Amino acid sequence: MKTNFDDIYKHALEAESVWKSSYKIFPNLINKNNYQKGAEIGIAFGGHADSILKNTKIERLYGIDPYLHLDNYKDPFNLPVEYFEKIYVFMLERLKNYNNRFKHIRKLSKDAVDDIKEYLDFVYIDAEHTYNAVIEDIILWYPKIREGGIIGGHDYGHLNFPGVKKAVDEYFSRFNYKINLDESGVWWVKKEKISISFIIPAYNCSETVEKSVDSIMESNFEVGDELIIVNDCSTDNTLNKLKELNKKYEIIKIVNHKINKGGGAARNTAVENSNNKLIFCLDSDNLLDPYSVNRLKNSLIKSVSDIAAFKELLYFKNNKEEVTHKWVFPEGILGLDYCLRTNKNPISSGNYLYTKFSWERAGGYPEHVGALDAWGFGFKQLATSSTITILDNSFYFHRYGNESYWVRDSKNKNMSLMALQIIIPFLDLIDERDKKYLFNYKNIFKWFDNIDKRPIRLKKQQKVNKGFMIVFLNIKNGIKKLKFFNKLKFLKNFYDKWHKKNY
Repeated sequence: MKTNFDDIYKHALEAESVWKSSYKIFPNLINKNNYQKGAEIGIAFGGHADSILKNTKIERLYGIDPYLHLDNYKDPFNLPVEYFEKIYVFMLERLKNYNNRFKHIRKLSKDAVDDIKEYLDFVYIDAEHTYNAVIEDIILWYPKIREGGIIGGHDYGHLNFPGVKKAVDEYFSRFNYKINLDESGVWWVKKEKISISFIIPAYNCSETVEKSVDSIMESNFEVGDELIIVNDCSTDNTLNKLKELNKKYEIIKIVNHKINKGGGAARNTAVENSNNKLIFCLDSDNLLDPYSVNRLKNSLIKSVSDIAAFKELLYFKNNKEEVTHKWVFPEGILGLDYCLRTNKNPISSGNYLYTKFSWERAGGYPEHVGALDAWGFGFKQLATSSTITILDNSFYFHRYGNESYWVRDSKNKNMSLMALQIIIPFLDLIDERDKKYLFNYKNIFKWFDNIDKRPIRLKKQQKVNKGFMIVFLNIKNGIKKLKFFNKLKFLKNFYDKWHKKNY
């Protein structure tokens, strides 16, 4: 018996009278770029797919839609199961004349992605419109698109679906992608190659820097990447060693500081001279495991984090094959709360992959805080909404010894006071009880050293704005701005004397 589509046809006409203005965008993009293969996530009545197939010479369009009612999802198109069955048959009938140019996969997006074995020129996302669903679809389908292709979708900026805009902005802003918008609510992004700028701050490291460079160039460096080494006015043979390495690897860019500025400044100089969307900082005495950084990059792309870090730090002195001890981090996503519970965390090492966008948002590495520049930068990243993705089954080699950067500084400077300088601009994130703890005279000189025994807590349910920027750039401005600080006159006087003595 022939199915009666009168009610479906009427519903389709009503819906597509609203959606139709968006139907011309992707066909125009497909024709302009001569795209041949793509996928649409969320087919509904098939109107958008019909427009693509009718107005382009595309070879294959995959349609992904389970035609399934979802509990707890508020959307006018979240229809009863029996009605979805009729729409499914209606859609197949509508698109049947396109022969093998259209192939429908009746599965959820997450289950359908592996059914497509080839790279695609475009993906159009118009399925479930919640933040989590859109993020999941972007993460799932972005790797399926070839470079030069586009990923896009519908309902960007729709008042009823704020999750769409939030998901698109958060995912793509990390890589400074241009989000193209049409007044109909269609958005699209052109996929570009995401390359890495490796950076090395170098100071009196002539004995170790070559092996560090080799660990990058021999197996972790890819076409499009770059390596920037900043010589921070070394007094040993480091500059000559870097010139030798530049002959061995001509692609290396060497920048020289005329005066010694410290690790934070050297790292900032390197990033300022970088051209890529991702940064990997490797200290001049540490070593990478072969082919490990590309795995970090892939894990970052398949997440919404700004930072991807190795799961393990393997400590060694002279021979990396002789690991003396290690730090192991929990798998998953880590935030500021974790890094204020222990000093054995990824930001303390400073050797991880991050987006250049997060460096800009955090205001760069803090300078004039000695060996806390790496920890301070990681803290600022996390305090301005970045998170860390930990890659399972991964590690790098971290050299330590009597003359390390950290050992030298911790002997001459009070790390708790240095760390306090970094935290002060972000005190609004800290639990009120712990603010009092931090500025108690008994604790102020040792809280950082004792953080494993006495963690610092965040405010409960603290929501951090993605656009939050540094309000204060140094402790003096912080002292002027914070009301409770004005009550602690002795601390201000102490800091003024301490700062004058040390700087």
